[in-house]
Amino acid sequence: MIPLRDSIPSRTTPYVSYSIIGVCVLVHLLQYASPTRLVEWALVPSHLVSLHAWLHFGPIHVIGSLVTSQFLHADILHLASNLLFLWVFGDNVEDRLGHGRFLVFYLLCGIAAGLAQSVLSWFPDVPMLGASGAIAGVLGAYFMLFRTAWIRSLLIVFVIPFLIEIPAIIFIGIWFILQSVNALYTLGPIPATGSLGVAFGAHAAGFIVGILLLKLLLPTERHPHVRVVRWDAQ
Repeated sequence: MIPLRDSIPSRTTPYVSYSIIGVCVLVHLLQYASPTRLVEWALVPSHLVSLHAWLHFGPIHVIGSLVTSQFLHADILHLASNLLFLWVFGDNVEDRLGHGRFLVFYLLCGIAAGLAQSVLSWFPDVPMLGASGAIAGVLGAYFMLFRTAWIRSLLIVFVIPFLIEIPAIIFIGIWFILQSVNALYTLGPIPATGSLGVAFGAHAAGFIVGILLLKLLLPTERHPHVRVVRWDAQ
């Protein structure tokens, strides 16, 4: 299922979400010009627990990679899929948190997701990159705040596309279950010569951290009463 839009209009312009999308696109274009140099800022989990790496690269590089890796992507499909989810779900969460708190929220979710994946994969010497951990946190917050929304999605069955409407609680719930099951299936060490593939552990962890951070940032927030208009009623 590919999300296309949701049924909750944003009350404010999501400047931070748009900026993150813009920076990710710009960085990806720069990757084509200097791929080796930029990928050096991907997160290498083994560096987090290596004294040699801390001395060789410096603490700014090692710690900073938890943030910089969030703006790097492996290919155009990786970039497009992540930014589509941010486009669909990010504006409403930013609207509720406010621009400044949303930026802090986004980066912290990404950092926590990177750390969780590093632990779950036993700190491999394999670079990790992508915004999916941070965006998973956005999904967690959206799940808590706008679970009564509807998500217009593209479903492809035997190469035939269908437009369907799915309640957000079901769409995001299925997504989280799939990430969690795959995270358990891929749990364990990654060989240094292998490929990390999809960081399912980062997705599941980012989602949970997003829910927890939302409760810290909006401690008195209750599930809002949102008048949701179905697409066919508009």
